[in-house]
Amino acid sequence: MLLISKVLLKMAKGLWFWIITIVALKMLALAGIALFSQTLSDFLGSMAESPVTAAMLSRALGQAFLASLLILAGEALIGEAEYRCTAKARLDLRRRIFSKVLQLDVGSIEKIGMSQAVASAVDGVESMQVYYSKYLPSLFYCFFAPLYLFFRLKDASFPAAVFLLIVSIVLFPANNLFRKLIKELKGDVWGAFRELTGYYLESLLGLVTLKLFNQDEKRSLRLRDRAENFNRNLMAVIKNNFVSFLFSDGLIYLSVFISVVFVCTQLSRGTISLGNGIMVLMLGYGFFASVRQLMFSAHQALTGIAAAETIAGILDIDTERPSIPFDRASAGKDSFRGIRLRGLSYTYPGRDAGIRDLDMDIAKDRVTALVGPSGSGKSTIASLLLRFFDPSAGGIDMEGIPYAARSPEELREQIIMVPQQVGIFSGTVAENLRIAAPQAGDAELIEVLNQVRLGDWLEKLPLGLETDVGDAGAKLSGGQKQKLGIARVLLRRAPYIIFDEASSGVDVDSERDIWACIAGLERTRTLIIISHRLRTIRNADTIYVLSGGRIAESGNHEKLMGSRGIYYGLVQEQAALEFRGAGIPQGIAV
Repeated sequence: MLLISKVLLKMAKGLWFWIITIVALKMLALAGIALFSQTLSDFLGSMAESPVTAAMLSRALGQAFLASLLILAGEALIGEAEYRCTAKARLDLRRRIFSKVLQLDVGSIEKIGMSQAVASAVDGVESMQVYYSKYLPSLFYCFFAPLYLFFRLKDASFPAAVFLLIVSIVLFPANNLFRKLIKELKGDVWGAFRELTGYYLESLLGLVTLKLFNQDEKRSLRLRDRAENFNRNLMAVIKNNFVSFLFSDGLIYLSVFISVVFVCTQLSRGTISLGNGIMVLMLGYGFFASVRQLMFSAHQALTGIAAAETIAGILDIDTERPSIPFDRASAGKDSFRGIRLRGLSYTYPGRDAGIRDLDMDIAKDRVTALVGPSGSGKSTIASLLLRFFDPSAGGIDMEGIPYAARSPEELREQIIMVPQQVGIFSGTVAENLRIAAPQAGDAELIEVLNQVRLGDWLEKLPLGLETDVGDAGAKLSGGQKQKLGIARVLLRRAPYIIFDEASSGVDVDSERDIWACIAGLERTRTLIIISHRLRTIRNADTIYVLSGGRIAESGNHEKLMGSRGIYYGLVQEQAALEFRGAGIPQGIAV
């Protein structure tokens, strides 16, 4: 029953006031119970010795009323204090988890997994708050209550008081015989629940794909297997809980019976009064009420401890980014105008190197394209440019200032990205755009929407900028989502923009609008374009061809086609596919 979790205690900041308050209120209620028992036992004992007078009855009723008020106040305030403690624990823990998740960059988020983050923030916190509102108060109360009752009963029946105190202490190690097994089972329950939650969430997100390939029934069967696994683990915990309670309750009731034998023996010998005997009988079970509370809350807290280990793994992720001192005045006029990558390498944990010993210059106010087969390192470079993670070796300079001398927040004021799938949030068109510039006026919003060819669409909307886009942009088409994401990037007015397959997955008209918008940005912004559609980057000033995490070729379109290397082969291959798809005889693309 002694479940001391360093992780949960470390997270208890701000909750100790409520924990101590709950313990104090429990002691207040216990004092009321002891006063009521004392009053009643004294009154009954007096009745056996002498006739009841009005004064005796009045005094007994007054004391009983006062004791009842203490019990009522204690119990009512305990409920309120537990509610306050629970609410604060939930709020503080979820705030810490959400804040931490929002601080994480792409690499860490992928490592955690969306389902684990959701399960930790929702069900994990629900399990953990029991540790603060129920278990810790019960643990402290369990130490104080038997001692208090011992001193209240030692003058009434010292043997019975000592016996009951000893048994209440022995119950701790006796119950711990089950704790280790139940703790392991609770860990299995939390693991099975997390797996079930993740599988269910993944199934919902991929429901369309499952329907398309007629895999929904098979997925349902697998989901049922996980649900049954969770149920088996849960039933095992319930079974062991029942055995644990059966053992403890058997010991408790046996001890209460033995205390009755003590009292009856003393009464028969005349060594204690009837009133003292009644008081022992009334308060004897109270020695174990606190222990039973602790047992009940301990079984609930075990799940919270299992969840806390997962949540601690999230909270312990180091989000601090290394920063080096740098005199920005030393970045003089001779510095390269643009972004320079030197000796850059990055290896994903548990995977092969993403890029290796890479040198690249991205000239300011020019268009730089990155091409190459999947897995060649294009998106890795984009993530490093945005400082989603730091390189394993080498470094990046922006206009003479090392990346490591800039905070990620400062850096992302200078460089921004349009990903393959932009994130659209529930709310209005204006709210989604103002994520990039909270102070932007309506005229600025309309301007960027016109740039991405959404102006006509906006004019047809009755509510205009205040039109609700639905949950995650459900009311928008794929092309409208992508254009809205590009408009948001333009509103940021960052001098460097990365387009990572910005037109993939959209219709032909939307793709044409997107590339027209990108073409309009040439010479006004520094563009880094990642695209599999090579015809869209023919006019780039510099094209880097990546292969195996290294630069295989570089130059403009004409130079690369003339060298007849990897780029030439990629262009020819793509042209052949396009010609074949259009029913046109294969020709030579230049």
